[in-house]
Amino acid sequence: MGRSLSPRVSVVVPMQNAEPFIIATLRSILREKEVPIEIVVINDKSTDQSLERVLSICDERIRIVDGPGAGISACMNAGIAIAEGDIIMRCDADDQYPAGRIKEQVTWLDAHPKYAAVCGAFSTMDSAGRLVAPMATGGMIEDITGELNSGKTRTTFCSYAVRMDTIHSVGGFRPYFVTAEDIDFQLRLGEVARVMYLPRHFYLYRLHDASITHTQGNAKRIFFEDTARSFLSQRIESGQDDLQRSSPPIPPEVKLDTPGAADIQIQGILIGSAWNEHCSGNRLAAIVFGYRALKNNPCDLHMWRSFLALILKPINKCR
Repeated sequence: MGRSLSPRVSVVVPMQNAEPFIIATLRSILREKEVPIEIVVINDKSTDQSLERVLSICDERIRIVDGPGAGISACMNAGIAIAEGDIIMRCDADDQYPAGRIKEQVTWLDAHPKYAAVCGAFSTMDSAGRLVAPMATGGMIEDITGELNSGKTRTTFCSYAVRMDTIHSVGGFRPYFVTAEDIDFQLRLGEVARVMYLPRHFYLYRLHDASITHTQGNAKRIFFEDTARSFLSQRIESGQDDLQRSSPPIPPEVKLDTPGAADIQIQGILIGSAWNEHCSGNRLAAIVFGYRALKNNPCDLHMWRSFLALILKPINKCR
């Protein structure tokens, strides 16, 4: 499908040095053949062969724009500024969309005009694209507007489909947030619009050591996540937050911040999934997840203890 039709959906893809993954990312989105789409790739000062990889795909639905090199929020805003669709979605350059995601969300929004956004669950995969585990984000259809207004974000913004006019109402992404910009956006979205959650897996999030999550460091991420929620409380109390008053907190100077390794995160997700299955009464699934966690690091004594506990502990003990 070319761009003979005006796009209903603009998928914004911020890209910086994603050479190993960008082809698979774009192909996962381009599987959509029924809904007119465009993919807006913002090449944000990549120094590897990412741009050449994108240019190798001959599909008129792909548009490329130079990024400002001023952080993820500015990168997203640059893509939104030229997007032509009336619905905006985001896909990071190392992640993927499951088949059918775009059509399902567009169909839902068309059938529910009172809602400005719909989101869903997501799963994790490793650097090779192998499924790690679905994340526990909820198994029921729920209006999560109130949840957002209480400061809770249950899923990634990359699982969202948002009407373009609401993106403008929210004001886009705020460049102050060099990380956790998606959390800040979700919380501000809940203040101006209704948001629905569907228990469908709308996104595949890749865990690898070169990702932003695993190179920025935990202290910076925690600071900005906490600040986003603090700003929400300020807006509820006084109508404005410190960033709107031009007096935001200065991020702490972190000289020896240690990023979280992807293998450690994968191991934690697997053992967490194992105990979730155990407490749901699914012993076999629990043992499978536990074995995968153990296999990920067979020298970890704690993993051996957890695995044996999954086998021996009665199901009813954790309910």
